[in-house]
Amino acid sequence: MKFSLIAVLLVALAIGSESVSLVKRDVAAELDTIAKYFQDLVDNLKNVEGPELASKANAYLEQSRAQFQPMVEKLQEQLKPLSSNIEDHIKPLAASVQAQVAPLAGMVQTHVEDVLKFVAEKTKAILPPQ
Repeated sequence: MKFSLIAVLLVALAIGSESVSLVKRDVAAELDTIAKYFQDLVDNLKNVEGPELASKANAYLEQSRAQFQPMVEKLQEQLKPLSSNIEDHIKPLAASVQAQVAPLAGMVQTHVEDVLKFVAEKTKAILPPQ
């Protein structure tokens, strides 16, 4: 019984070590593929000249704009009712705030006028007559 458990354990260890070595081989191949991809990318970027890169970037932007323009227009159409609905709520609120602030603005104006009159009188009193 003990020998059979040891044998099963040895077989499990052998299978595990073999599978680990298979994984290691796959990882190395994948790393080589990834390294080759990035090396090719770097080589291509070195070969591309400034104006060519700019034209490719502009072409990509135009393609992206053409792709997203319908979605943006659709979104704007969907937001139009919402914006008019918001305006309907904000206009009464703005009128209410304006009605509440108007008397305060009048009071502030009278206070500022009184302060300016006071400063003008005191200045006339301090300055010698001409």
